[in-house]
Amino acid sequence: MLTLSRRFAVVAFSALALVACGAAGDSSSSAGKGSGATNADGELGHIMGSADAPLTIIEYASPTCPACKYFHETVKPTLEEKFISTGKVKFIFREYPLNEIDVAAYAMARCAGEEKFFDVLDDLFANQDGIRYAAQNGVVKTTLGAIGQRHGIADKEAFDACLANTEIRKALADTYATSEKWGVEGTPTFIIDGVKHNFQGDYTTAEGFAKRIDAKLAEMGAQ
Repeated sequence: MLTLSRRFAVVAFSALALVACGAAGDSSSSAGKGSGATNADGELGHIMGSADAPLTIIEYASPTCPACKYFHETVKPTLEEKFISTGKVKFIFREYPLNEIDVAAYAMARCAGEEKFFDVLDDLFANQDGIRYAAQNGVVKTTLGAIGQRHGIADKEAFDACLANTEIRKALADTYATSEKWGVEGTPTFIIDGVKHNFQGDYTTAEGFAKRIDAKLAEMGAQ
């Protein structure tokens, strides 16, 4: 599976600043609601599952990364069914933008509101090929805007307000900064019970990933 390098991330945040400076719209607009994603336990990210789950998995991911799309569409559904929905795993998703498109996409997802974040993320992954094609043809903003409209971001002005929202930019930067602690270098990367795991071996299949989680839960006496 393709894993994208973190070397693009610095460019991404530089681009975010440029877009925000040149974007139209009022940053205090209702499009900016839902920009905060700091959880009650102080962990930055977007949570699925029980806050009291014995095992925590953190994922750093990019919506334009093919390996991330594969994980979310092929591996994660099994983890949701077997571990997250049953209260065994708390899953925390953290944005790790690798390019300008990721930054805009994540800003839009936060604008849609925390309760819609994973719905927008699913839409982004489902339309990844179309987004990449749009980027090649210079119409990616229009494509992202159409996705945003499906999740309550009404029009171009609201979309631009998302990109200009300073609270969202800070939240994305703060979330990205947490990756330094773990030495994240590509996407997707998983932190399982405080240990970093790259997207390779067992972590590339539903069966392999589930086997690893079962073993960890057994080790913790939490099966």
